[in-house]
Amino acid sequence: MPEWREEIRRRLASLKLAPAREAEIVEELSQHIEDRYRELLTGGATAEEAHRVALQEVNESSAEDLARGLRQVEQEAIQEPSLPGGGVAANLLGSIWQDIRYSLRMLSKNPGFTAVAVLTLALGIGANTAIFSLIDAILLRTLPVSHPESLVVLASYSRDGRVGDFGYPDYLIMRDGNRAFSGVLAASSQERIDIGRGAETEVALRKIVSTNYFSVLGVQPFLGRVFSNEDESLQVAVISNGFWKRSFGGSPSVVGKQLDLDGLPFTIVGVAPPEFLGETVGEAPDIWATVSLMPAPRRSLPGFTWLDLMGRLRSGVHAQQASLDLRLLLPQLPDSVSRGGFIDHIAMEAGERGGSGLRDSFSVPLNILMAVVAVVLLIACVNLASLQLARAATRQREIATRLALGAGRGRIVRQLVTESVLLALMGGVVGLLFAVWTERFLVSLVAGVGRAITVDLRPDIHILGFTGVISVATGVLFGLAPALQAARQGAGLGLKLNSHFLSARRRAWGLKDGLIAMQVALSVLLLVVGGLFIRTLENLKTQDLGFRAANVLSVQIGSEREYQPPWANVIVALLRRTEAIPGVDVASVSFNEILADDDSGVSGLKFDGYPPSRENQRAHANWVGPKYFETSGIPMVEGREFSLVDNSNAQRVAILNQTMARHYFGNPRAVGKRFEINKEQYEIIGVAKDAKYLDLRESNVRLVYFAALQNNSEIHSLEVRTTSSPLAVAGAVRAAVREVDPHLRIGEITTLEKRIDQKLAREFLVADFAGFFSGLTLLLVFIGIYGTLAYTVARRTNEIGIRMALGARESDVLRFVVGQGMVLAFAGLALGIVGTLGLTRFLTSLLYGVKPADTLTFVAVSFILTAVALVASYIPARRATKVDPMVALRYE
Repeated sequence: MPEWREEIRRRLASLKLAPAREAEIVEELSQHIEDRYRELLTGGATAEEAHRVALQEVNESSAEDLARGLRQVEQEAIQEPSLPGGGVAANLLGSIWQDIRYSLRMLSKNPGFTAVAVLTLALGIGANTAIFSLIDAILLRTLPVSHPESLVVLASYSRDGRVGDFGYPDYLIMRDGNRAFSGVLAASSQERIDIGRGAETEVALRKIVSTNYFSVLGVQPFLGRVFSNEDESLQVAVISNGFWKRSFGGSPSVVGKQLDLDGLPFTIVGVAPPEFLGETVGEAPDIWATVSLMPAPRRSLPGFTWLDLMGRLRSGVHAQQASLDLRLLLPQLPDSVSRGGFIDHIAMEAGERGGSGLRDSFSVPLNILMAVVAVVLLIACVNLASLQLARAATRQREIATRLALGAGRGRIVRQLVTESVLLALMGGVVGLLFAVWTERFLVSLVAGVGRAITVDLRPDIHILGFTGVISVATGVLFGLAPALQAARQGAGLGLKLNSHFLSARRRAWGLKDGLIAMQVALSVLLLVVGGLFIRTLENLKTQDLGFRAANVLSVQIGSEREYQPPWANVIVALLRRTEAIPGVDVASVSFNEILADDDSGVSGLKFDGYPPSRENQRAHANWVGPKYFETSGIPMVEGREFSLVDNSNAQRVAILNQTMARHYFGNPRAVGKRFEINKEQYEIIGVAKDAKYLDLRESNVRLVYFAALQNNSEIHSLEVRTTSSPLAVAGAVRAAVREVDPHLRIGEITTLEKRIDQKLAREFLVADFAGFFSGLTLLLVFIGIYGTLAYTVARRTNEIGIRMALGARESDVLRFVVGQGMVLAFAGLALGIVGTLGLTRFLTSLLYGVKPADTLTFVAVSFILTAVALVASYIPARRATKVDPMVALRYE
């Protein structure tokens, strides 16, 4: 119609296009409106109604799609590099700003899609940020000290492997006798203690350090001073910044105040800077005290290794020179093999990131989790790319109009990618909030139940930079392919095709199909990994531990400084007083707690018929009280357990575990047999069932139990079996210990079940997060398959209507649509299984009781994914069966 052409020419006039170009655009748009007019007529509208609606759509298009397209083309056509203040750069920035504003308008018009996309990306980006924050804090971040690159950790090694620590005499020789280090510092592990401040008492974390601790690290005080060499024998302490604020209100007069540590008054001489949490990652001592806190006779006991050492290399000294220097010093160390000790050699490890048992335990799990969340983010990208493809198809008219008006395909791509990047940046902002919550949960899992660790997770430039980079990369990743496909569409094709019409011929696999198959394949990997770790956790929790953990309270006990009570008398009195508490069934004591990190052993064992080899003379050992096996729930296989009569006046007795009994005696009964140690004869009175001793994954070790009453042995733990909740009697047990001997120090009070959970911290971390993201993956797969098929059904409504008009039944349509979804799912499933079989073999060291190619896990994952795909396919398929053939045919 002429009025249509005149209206289009009027709106193009302001662009001052070349006549040929203007005529081409007018022809394209007019043809599109003509097609729409005829479509309305076919649909039953009168000529007058069709003319009015078509003209109205031209006006609406002019106000919306056409005007937007004209503005874009106008800016691209008339802007020249002569703009003041920037030229080409200014034009480019202005053009990008236009893209951003336009993208924001388009996203605001689709709040549902925007919300789904932002939340999906927030989970993926937030999880990546959270895991990276923990990796950065534990594995990557350097100590906040002067020149951390010159620090090294000195670790002791026995012939059996890494031990790590040294005795105090070893430290003195290495500090004074080396030529490679400008300084060597020593530090104990941190310990939770009760400290006194006047009439008040509070719990704090204390670490004993050498007086050169702060100077070797290069840490300057925030307030007061740090230790000096003159403080070696003085009772002085430096407190942490957090403890200063928490307990002293940040008062500058804290310097000079006193703290009661183990009954000794220690004077506060300084406050550490806020960023310094210590030399060991995961620890955050409240108080650093000098070695004067450790009694001189005890600190130098032969074989008592309790210090971690770090050194700072002299300028110009290389690691090889320092290693040679340590080899020359080794024979002088009292704990070296050459002098009857255990230290076979000393290794130097990089110290710029500090020392940490966390790093050794969690480096592999954290890297696996980083890979898991990266795959989750990739799945989210694939999912959103599929949704973007569907969304781009609904914007064909808008894109075609802009192409017809002269916009370049590069500009179209840039516009669409800008929208994707904006979505990703919004997801990154929300993801940061998600990461803050997730980080706290992660730290609690790393620590384990009932134990605290401290790592600095405050967002810094590294974290913000990581989030920004990953957000932009994500936006480009999921936005580029849909943008290229949308821009590849020709202007004439996009304008002339009826948006509701599709050829009835069967189409070949497209980009959307490939993306869905890839999404399913990646989901197989995550679900299998999650399943393997969940089964590992379950195997570790349900295995036969050899003891009954339920209703057992464990109380750590120590003595003040040089106080050495008559332990045999204390043990008897303590057990009688504890068993008198209502709710207590039975109680006992031990030198080493079950599944604690402490281990003890004996050497020089002599059994008749066994040669005096090093292997046959050594075994793990524990010193326990009467009723220990009843209390801990370790069954006696034969013989009896210790009682009150097994004291210093009785025949020396011992109990072996099953592994030790089999090693020395085979199948015959061991009860009544004897062995010798330190020239004393011990009679074996019982054999106890094998039980986990140090770790839940360990194989059974040879273990001998000695009677604590016979050796007047120091005890470190009081175990109490209760008739109800163990923590309910904790207060009464604490009071009983103080009543028996006020000089006994009470440490951590926990349950045996909580200690098991602490041992499973690594497995909980991986299983919980892998399980959570496996569930998220299933949701993404559902959205991906459902969205793709829903889009297909909407685009092929006419085809479905024709099929039904020609006699197709609802069941035929249902099979047709569901079949498309299941073909995509099965293709992805097959690809995922093949890829996963090749990747899971790298997880062998982290699994327990399950193989990487576990058939049950793969079958379960296949069944779950098939079920999800079936449900996701059925919903749009059911909708397709509701198509009215007459309505669909009306548009043909």
